[in-house]
Formats: sequence, structure tokens, C-alpha cells
Amino acid sequence: MEWIACPLCSEQAAKKRHQEGAYIMVRCLACGFIYQNPRPSEEERLNSYQQYLPQGAEEIEAWGRMMAPVFRKGADLIERYIPRGRLLDVGTGYGFFPALMQLRGWNVTGLEVSPTGVHYGRKRWGLRMLPQPWERASLQEKEFDVVTAFYVIEHLPDPLAFLREVHRIVKPGGMILLRYPHTTPIKDILSCMRIKNHLYHLPFHLCDFSPMSMHRVLGKTGFTKIKTVVGGFTAPPNLKGQCAGIIFGNLAKMVYQLSRGKILLPGVSKTTFARKGK
Repeated sequence: MEWIACPLCSEQAAKKRHQEGAYIMVRCLACGFIYQNPRPSEEERLNSYQQYLPQGAEEIEAWGRMMAPVFRKGADLIERYIPRGRLLDVGTGYGFFPALMQLRGWNVTGLEVSPTGVHYGRKRWGLRMLPQPWERASLQEKEFDVVTAFYVIEHLPDPLAFLREVHRIVKPGGMILLRYPHTTPIKDILSCMRIKNHLYHLPFHLCDFSPMSMHRVLGKTGFTKIKTVVGGFTAPPNLKGQCAGIIFGNLAKMVYQLSRGKILLPGVSKTTFARKGK
């Protein structure tokens, strides 16, 4: 385990917010960001991700079906603003999203540290999959029109460095699209009700972004025209998960639409996208 300062503002002072087993999420006293402290070392994190994704064929297909509604929404959103071109998907898993974009005529590349995910994406769809973390990928400046990361940024030890790298490799006028959980509001409610849970998915999730903190960090790293939307919702394979997804996902969508995009229901995953200035 390693002790760290706030990943967004480098402030040392923080207060314990929630605990799941031996793992603790704290709130930065300077900027309010929620992050894990202490957290597993880099070596420990890389080792743990070798078996992070589901392994069996049925589990893999179920994962793809669960994520399909969010992937379709993300694809439609991208194509509303960006003509078909080169797309990089970071933390691509089994390649379901790059496969969708490839089918739509995009030139796609996936980055994935899981050997299982890389093998699956290459074999099933013939995708260009790089078996590396983003820090070691050696990508060219202004190489991509779009960079996407679905449920990735909450896993990263240095989200600021990641976003700066994305800004470097995206072409002027290009887009970044991020999908991420917003867990803390639900944790707060369940804590008041004394209901135990593991919604932070510790130790894997190193931080918890809100739309406000996401807008702030994207602006800090040079992105403009930042917007957050509901962006669909997942459909877990189990009945309980499906019911929760349908109820809260549709509720979040309804509130967002009725407020004309002004109200984002706390605790529900968000999609944020932004542009690089020309």
C-alpha cells in the first residue's frame, strides 16, 4: 500500500469518508475530491488486473450485453459531433465498443492490459489491440479524432496525467468521451441507513468523480465545450441488477429530460464528453 496526496490538487490534508473492509476512501479538504488513501502499489494493481475481467465465454457475452446500451449511446453521441476517423478506446476489455465503431466505419485501436481481453478482441473481431497500459503505449501527437474510456478513469492512479496525454494525442477539434460511476451520494445515503455495501468496488476504484469534479479536471487539462449527460444505463444479467438498472436509469433519464439537461441524478453513472480546441 502507498500513501498519496490528492490526485487532482496535490493537497495532503484529507478526511475519511467511507470504508469497505480494509480500504478507505477520503475527501480532500482543499478541493473535495474523493479518492482511495492508502491505495495498492503499482505492481499490486497490475497483477490484480490480469484476472479482473470475466473469463468464461458465457460471462464474456453477458458482459457485452450488459454494456451494449451504453456503448450504443456513446457511439451515437460521438457521431453527432465527429466525422468518422481514427478512434482509440482505452481499457477496452473484450473489444465490444471498438467492434461496434469498426462496424460503423471507424479506424479503431484498443488499449487493454488483460491478456484475456486482448486475445478475445483480436480473435473475434480482428481488432488492433495493444496489450499495454496507456502510459507505455507511445502514441503519436494528434493521432486520433476521438479517445474513449468506459469505466476506466476511476481506476487510474493519476487521472490528470491521463487527461493531459489524451489532449496531446487528440487532433484539434477532436473529442474525449468518458463513462464513469458516481458512487459517493449513494454511499452517503446507505451509510445513514447503516446498510453495508461494496459499491466503490475497492481496491480497484481509486477515485470517485462527480460531474463537477470531472468538468473541473477536463478544463484544467485543456479541454473545452464540456458536457455531461446520462448516456444510457447498463443491463446486468441478474434480475435484481436489471430491475435496479431499469428503475434508476429511466428515472435519471426522465429527470434529465424534464430539467432540459440541468439536473443529473446523483449516484447514477455519467457520460462526459469534451473537445480539444482547434
